Amino acid sequence: MRRPSPPADDPSAVETAPETEARVDGPEKTDLGGYELKIVTSTWFNNDGIIHPEELTGEVINDAVYNANLGVAETYNCGFAPIILDTYPAVTQAVELAVKSGMDEYDLSYNHDNQTVANAMKGYFLNIRGSDVFNFDAPWWTKTAEDFTVGGGLYFAANYVTYSPLYFGFTLVYNKDIAANYGIEIPYDRIFAGDWYLEDFIAMTKDTNQDLDGDGEMTVGRDQYGFMASSLGLVNFQVSLGISVLGKDEEGYLTFSVDQERLSKALDMIGRLMENGINKDDVPGEPWGYGTSHFADGQVLFNYPQIVDIPAQMHDTDVRFGTLPPPKLDENQKDYISGCFDVYWAIPKTAYERVDTIATIVEGMGHNCYYDVLPAAYETTLQVRFSDSPNDARAFEIIRDSMCVDVGYAFNEHCTALSGIVRAFSTMTSGTMASEIAKNETMLKKQLSKTNDKIRKMNEEWARP
Repeated sequence: MRRPSPPADDPSAVETAPETEARVDGPEKTDLGGYELKIVTSTWFNNDGIIHPEELTGEVINDAVYNANLGVAETYNCGFAPIILDTYPAVTQAVELAVKSGMDEYDLSYNHDNQTVANAMKGYFLNIRGSDVFNFDAPWWTKTAEDFTVGGGLYFAANYVTYSPLYFGFTLVYNKDIAANYGIEIPYDRIFAGDWYLEDFIAMTKDTNQDLDGDGEMTVGRDQYGFMASSLGLVNFQVSLGISVLGKDEEGYLTFSVDQERLSKALDMIGRLMENGINKDDVPGEPWGYGTSHFADGQVLFNYPQIVDIPAQMHDTDVRFGTLPPPKLDENQKDYISGCFDVYWAIPKTAYERVDTIATIVEGMGHNCYYDVLPAAYETTLQVRFSDSPNDARAFEIIRDSMCVDVGYAFNEHCTALSGIVRAFSTMTSGTMASEIAKNETMLKKQLSKTNDKIRKMNEEWARP
C-alpha cells in the first residue's frame, strides 16, 4: 500500500518513500461447477454482513465485500449459501449436532472465537493444513495461522477471509484538543522510527485526570480521565506489549512460557499508567463497552477501543482525535504489536471430501479482501473519515501491519487456568503476580497437557492415509 506523503507545511510529519509490493496471486483459476459454499454464521455482531453481505447498500465496506465475493463467484464459477442463525451459541450447537450425527450440512463455520475453539477441541473440525490450496505465505494470512497451529494441526483460523481482523482490532486514540491544552506533543518521528515506549505514554498521561464537577471525587461521565480502557481492551494492551503466556515445544505443542520478569515490569508500569486512568469495567452501573462514548463526549484524553467502536461512537462527535499504535514495552521489544480479537472460522470434518473446493473459495475471498476490501476500509473509511492528518493515516498502517490474535486468549476458555494470566492487567499487580501464577501453574500445566493430548490425537487422525 502506498503511504501518503505529508504536506509541505506540516512540520511534524515525517517524509518516507512510497512502498510497493508485488501482488500475490490467489488460487489457480478452477471451474467449480456452480458449487455454493455453505457458511453457517449468526447475526451476532453483524457476522453475516461481515462475511457475506446480501446486497449493495452504498456503504463503502459493505459494498467492497459484496463485490469482492462476487468476484470470487465469477472467477471460480461458485456461489455462497449462508445459513444465518440468531445467536453464536446456536451456531456452536448446529455444528455439534451436524458433525455428531454425520450430517454434511456446512462447509464453513464462522463464529465467536471461544465458541469455535470449543467445537474444535471436541474434534468437530478438520485440519486446515490438509489442503495444499491454502497458501499460508500469502499476505491475507497473518501470523495467527502459525500461532494457532499446534503440532502441525490447524483446526481454526483467523485471517483476512473478510475484514474482521481490522474491525475487531484495538487502537490507541487521543483527543487532540485536550493534548494541546496540556502542551502534550505526540512524538511522531520517534513513533514511526519504532522508538515509542510505554514509559513515554505514561509521561504523556501524568496529571491529566481532572475533577471537572468539583465534588472531590473522580466519576466516569462527569470528570476527565487521562486514559480509559476496558478489561478486554487491557487483554489486548497486554498482548501489544509482547506479554504472551503460551509458547511451543520442539514438536510444536503448547507450553506455558510467560516471561515473569517482563510481566512484572509491565504490571508495575500499568499500575502507574492507571494512576491517571481507569478500567471502565470497574465502574458500577456503567454499560458494557470500551469507554469510547465518554471519549466522544470529550471526557477522555486517551482511549483504547476496538476499531469498530470508532465509527459506532465517533460519527457525529465534535472531538478532534488522532490515532496511535500501542507503544512497545521497552527497547527489548523488537516490533510493534497490535492486539486484536477476531471471528474464527473452521471447516467441519463432515466436509472433508470437498476441502480443496472449500479452500479455493476461501483463498479467493482472502485474496480479494486483502487487495480490494482492506484498501477501501483504510483509505476510504478509516484514513479519511476518522483521520485529519497524514500521521493518523500512517498510524493506521502500523496497526494494520502488526495485528496479532493471541493464542493464549484463543485457548483461555478451554484452559481456564489461563484466564487470569491472559487478563493479568485487570487481575494482578506486580506484587501479587508471582503468587497468582504459582497458584494456577499446576492446574494450567495439567490443562495444557490434556489439550495437547487431544490435538495430538486429532493430528494422528488426519495423518492417516
